[in-house]
Amino acid sequence: MTQPLERDAIYRRRRFPREVIETCVRWYLTYRLSYRDLVALMAERDVRVAHTTIMRWVLRYVPEYEKRWNQRARAVGASWRVDETYIQTRPKTGYLYRAVDKEGKTVESLFHGRPWDCGGDGLLPPGGRLLRTAVAAQDHPGWP
Repeated sequence: MTQPLERDAIYRRRRFPREVIETCVRWYLTYRLSYRDLVALMAERDVRVAHTTIMRWVLRYVPEYEKRWNQRARAVGASWRVDETYIQTRPKTGYLYRAVDKEGKTVESLFHGRPWDCGGDGLLPPGGRLLRTAVAAQDHPGWP
C-alpha cells in the first residue's frame, strides 16, 4: 500500500495547493510583479485567485520562508569585507554599507543617512558584525 504524502503544516486548511501558493510568492519576490500581474499569470494557467489573496500569502509565507532559508544558509567564512557607497535618491540620501564575503555574496547590509566612523581602528561595532539597525549604530562610541 502506498504511503500518503506528508503535507507541510503551514499549508494546512488552504484552498489552493502548495504549488500555486509557492509559485505566486516566488514570482512576486523574484520578478517584482504586482499582485494584479500575478492574477493575470495565474489566470493563464486556469487558476482563479484574487489579488488580495496573493497579498495575504506574501504577508503570511515570506517570514516563514526566510526563517527556513536562514536555517539552511551557509555560514559566513572568516574573510569578508565592508563596502561603502553613497546613494542619492530624491526623498533621502545616505550611505549603503554591504558586508561581502570572498565569493562576492552579500552577507548583510545597512542604509543610513550618516557616514560610519570607525574611530580610526577600522573595526566594526562590538560583536564584529555589520550593523543591523541605525539605532545600534548611534549607540556605538565611534559614531559621530
